[in-house]
Amino acid sequence: MFYSNTKHKGLEVAMRQLICIMAMGICAVCLFALFAPSVWSEKEKATYVGMEKCKECHPEHVESYYSWKYSKNFRIIQMRRKDHDPNCLPCHTTGYGQKGGFSSMEETPGMVNKQCESCHGPASLHLKAPTKLEHQETLSIPENLCTTCHSGHKHPGY
Repeated sequence: MFYSNTKHKGLEVAMRQLICIMAMGICAVCLFALFAPSVWSEKEKATYVGMEKCKECHPEHVESYYSWKYSKNFRIIQMRRKDHDPNCLPCHTTGYGQKGGFSSMEETPGMVNKQCESCHGPASLHLKAPTKLEHQETLSIPENLCTTCHSGHKHPGY
């Protein structure tokens, strides 16, 4: 594509510049696609904070929680001496084995029983959200969440 004509040389330079700009654009799109999922999945990075933090803004909901059977479900596995059983802890604690969640009675006694975050998810990002819309988008209740504990051999009556 090397032309001796000056008019065509200018066209050739413009084409090379255009190709270079397009290549940089494609690279930028690829990099965005590669790293954007980590930005979009911030909910995955949320950590458990405990119900006392929820109580600061939602005292009426936390008060009503104490009348629910979920607020007392850890005592069932304590009575059965299964309060260290990793098969029972996910359904009788909040955030078992996850950052900020229940690890043991000695280390995280405030995370026993099913609490707000058991259904709504870890709330650390909820607490940091700057706007009401972002506040609402940080928490959700996944479909079929209840069946993770209330199914099959675990609790067939539910």
